[in-house]
Amino acid sequence: MDESTPTHWENTACPLCDVEDATVLQRAPDRLYRCPGEFQLVRCRGCRHVYLNPRPTSDSIAYFYPDDYGPHHLQESKAAGEASSEELANERSPWYLSEIVRKIPGLRRSYYWLKDSQAEYIPNLDQPGGRALEIGCGDGGFLERLRTQGWEAQGIEPAEKPARVAQSRGFEIHVGTLQPNLFPAASFDAVFAWMVVEHLHDPCAVLSEVHRILKPSGWLALSVPNFACWEPRVFGTYWYALQLPTHLHQFTPRTIRMLLEQSGFDQIRLIHQRNVFNILGSIGLWLESAVPRLALGRRMIQFTDYPTMWGELTLAPCAKLLAWMRQAGRLTVIAKPTS
Repeated sequence: MDESTPTHWENTACPLCDVEDATVLQRAPDRLYRCPGEFQLVRCRGCRHVYLNPRPTSDSIAYFYPDDYGPHHLQESKAAGEASSEELANERSPWYLSEIVRKIPGLRRSYYWLKDSQAEYIPNLDQPGGRALEIGCGDGGFLERLRTQGWEAQGIEPAEKPARVAQSRGFEIHVGTLQPNLFPAASFDAVFAWMVVEHLHDPCAVLSEVHRILKPSGWLALSVPNFACWEPRVFGTYWYALQLPTHLHQFTPRTIRMLLEQSGFDQIRLIHQRNVFNILGSIGLWLESAVPRLALGRRMIQFTDYPTMWGELTLAPCAKLLAWMRQAGRLTVIAKPTS
């Protein structure tokens, strides 16, 4: 680590089991945003959880999130090939949106089957008006989806710029993090946290608070990178989901399940996502390092945040095969509060 960076560092015991004995697993730089320094992953000798140690303190971690941090801006520009209702009505819509093409038997079903990456999960509403909270809502793209499906949605976002965008869309947004007693007990029907838990300094405390604010019949849905798949072993320090030092944890199916059980959840379901974005991002990071003048590496990295329709459809068979083999690089996790 570079001591000249304006951050404070702390050593920590295992955030899952509080054991202080750990072995060094890997040292790696920030290959994605190129913040200076080298960062250390360790594996707990008690529960085998992999985490960053030492790590930036909660007061200084923001230094490592640049202004162009991708997840804060996923909805600011629509991915190429995605059709809005206005485009569907536009006379100059692409040929693949024409009435003739859309009436081909089985085409619509095949399209949605290929596009379904299972990266997100929205429970069915018994009646409109269910209350939902998204932790790390960015600029509100997923909140929009919730609203169109009848949910009364609000969010929490620590970064002010994307939070203001979400507020401009008409959502109630708390700028900051989920703190104890921020919301009344049993006040939400669902809580969502997409690619958030790996960023938390104290995931047990946050998920325990989520348990408190969920109704007994409520749902928790989240996603995390999958450190147990083949990708980190093949790509090493170039693994796209490593993202040190903002990813403070590297979860496996076993350790994310253990975390949820400790936080008061059961009926836990783990879904291997059907996408290969980590693979593309990892190859892109390697290309940027090996052949800096080649623009392909940066384009592959950008694809992970702004995928094109045709790109997703082309990659879908490979993604579905890896998910079927339970070797996907990302997990969607669904759980219910313990009754």
